Amino acid sequence: MQSLIPLAIIALALVPMFLLVGAVWAWRRMERRRKRRSPLTTELLRPPGFSLSERIDDLRLDLDGYAIAALIAPLVLLATFLLQERLGRHFHLATTGVIAGGALILGLAFVTQRVLRLLGLIRSHREGRDGEWATAQLLEPVIAGGGRVLHDIQAPGFNIDHVVIAPGGVFAIETKHRLKPTTGDGKADAKVNFDGKALRFPDWTDTTTAVQAAAQARWLSEILTRATGLPVKARPIIALPGWYVTWTERSEVLAINPKACGFMLKPLAGQPPLAPDTIRRIAYQVEQLCRLPDPNQAAGKQ
Repeated sequence: MQSLIPLAIIALALVPMFLLVGAVWAWRRMERRRKRRSPLTTELLRPPGFSLSERIDDLRLDLDGYAIAALIAPLVLLATFLLQERLGRHFHLATTGVIAGGALILGLAFVTQRVLRLLGLIRSHREGRDGEWATAQLLEPVIAGGGRVLHDIQAPGFNIDHVVIAPGGVFAIETKHRLKPTTGDGKADAKVNFDGKALRFPDWTDTTTAVQAAAQARWLSEILTRATGLPVKARPIIALPGWYVTWTERSEVLAINPKACGFMLKPLAGQPPLAPDTIRRIAYQVEQLCRLPDPNQAAGKQ
């Protein structure tokens, strides 16, 4: 009876893992063979923060993988040791314990470092996604005023958080979500100054977002001008939901709290407003840059 104990421990360590792998494989085969299709026939557009939500999902999968590895590794080491004993290959207990224990400690240290890094990335992406959600909600008055608001526009190597096409023009919006300090001075903690080049938060200075927003707006202008045959010039906007923004210099790039989006419904002085037909024409081209995959085609590729 005692001779069966090592085999039982090995089975407890390894069989659940193989059962899980087999179950996932069987489920994927069933998904490919099921005779069902999505009833959705209208192409969907990306919602706010879609790219960040996908990254969060990927990071959570990685986190789950490391958690499972941390749980299984000790059992695998124990099962390996018992299997070797069962096969009659005896080891020096002290030497084996040092080697196995050292490997386990190093492995767990590596996994812990990776898990902490993943948790930090998930938190950062979640905060960024929340900022994009907040900005999207605050831009809703533009829709009521006859404009269009599209999200997560895909470009080569980057994405534009929001694009607004309204009577006041076309706007490429980069959302910046940063936590406020808690020094006790509510007004000072909520204020950010912008000089056209740098965002000066109470505890940090950002010199890259203005450059990024301007580059994104130039790319969008070129794409839409070629696609529509109209001279489209997208204006770069930095959206800072929850912040009180003051400008110290005028510049091509605007930094705003998206609550103050009413100006997007009014053209610049001396320029005519975009006509509804023009708004629809430009919006159609932007839609092509933020389409979600067809669910039926995606299912067929599994």
